[in-house]
Amino acid sequence: MSTDTKPGWFEARLPLCAVYRRHWSDGLVPASQPLSWSVGPLVGVALAVLTLSGIWLGLAYQPSLSGAALSIADYTRNVPYGWLIRDLHRVGTTMLFGVLFVELFRGAFYGTYRNGRELAWVIGIVRLFACMAVGFLGFAMTGSPAAQGALLIMQAHLAALPLVGHLVGPAFLGGAGLNAATGPRIAMAHEAIGFLVLLIAALTVVASRAAPPANPDGIATPDPRDLLPRSALAGQYFTAFLIFALIFAAILAFAPGLGTPKTPLLPAALAIPVRVTPPWYLLVFHGFARMGGSPGGGLLLTVAAFLLLGALPWLDRGTVASGRYRPVYAGFLILLAVDLVLLGIAASEPARGLWPAVTDITAIYAFAHFLIITPLVTMLETPHEVPARLSRRTA
Repeated sequence: MSTDTKPGWFEARLPLCAVYRRHWSDGLVPASQPLSWSVGPLVGVALAVLTLSGIWLGLAYQPSLSGAALSIADYTRNVPYGWLIRDLHRVGTTMLFGVLFVELFRGAFYGTYRNGRELAWVIGIVRLFACMAVGFLGFAMTGSPAAQGALLIMQAHLAALPLVGHLVGPAFLGGAGLNAATGPRIAMAHEAIGFLVLLIAALTVVASRAAPPANPDGIATPDPRDLLPRSALAGQYFTAFLIFALIFAAILAFAPGLGTPKTPLLPAALAIPVRVTPPWYLLVFHGFARMGGSPGGGLLLTVAAFLLLGALPWLDRGTVASGRYRPVYAGFLILLAVDLVLLGIAASEPARGLWPAVTDITAIYAFAHFLIITPLVTMLETPHEVPARLSRRTA
């Protein structure tokens, strides 16, 4: 007697449950995957928080240079729970980039860009770039003096583009400088690229599911006995979500403006500051731009940094994927993470004293890591023996 159940009317025409089971709950994952393997769904959680709170904030936002700060202040102070929705959006941005950076380091350490997953990695880097573009535009929408200064700096970078700079630069702000058309353009771009991020995130999931399943040991074809349906690890995913929620709640309660430049909600005078400090998640690329010296050089280095991240699957010449069995490569990768933290700190400080030298040294090392260290180390290092079956390690 057959136990197959006939799908209902709706499921037969739009098989959402079947798609969910095939690509999520019944999808095979390593039985002993580390907790960092559970951060992927948290990107979706953060994007959901940002999308819902952003739509609600957009209903009261006035997209003009003179009215942006006033509308944000009015919404925060006079709309019931308006302050909470604004803080949810700010903290959601911090959590999104925190999860993205953890996922990026995890992918580089375990080599999840290998074994047929190169396209998923590249799409993930495009997603990171789009998220940073949305984050920058969101910062610019606050209408603060620092935000207006950031817009002028970005226009200078875009105007330095070869061949098309004279067109793209003025088109970005709607003229040669800040004007009445600037606010609506920035708001529209923020919303449009924001929804584009959702599309790219969906493409990342599709590419990841279509590729062979990744695993912490970097084994191209794991033994089926070492794989479990994703639903069997629901407890681990719940633990990751609980940690995410606790950190989110702690920042929301005690430091909702964490990593965001401290500017008055209603600036007394809209004078463009001499030094513009972007939010924390843009500091590393701000450091690359600062090292470039001129707008053209800064834009070139920033674009080159993203291109090198996307090219990592081809820069890695090793025969083994996972950093578990490549201790030298893993050590240099950890050193790169420390270097980027120092670069971000240096980029947040005034360009005087030793800070410019620290910015240059850390930025040069970051490029050297991808262009010199990664190809040489992965080609010359003798990795440890990879087991035939997935190990039971959870780190």
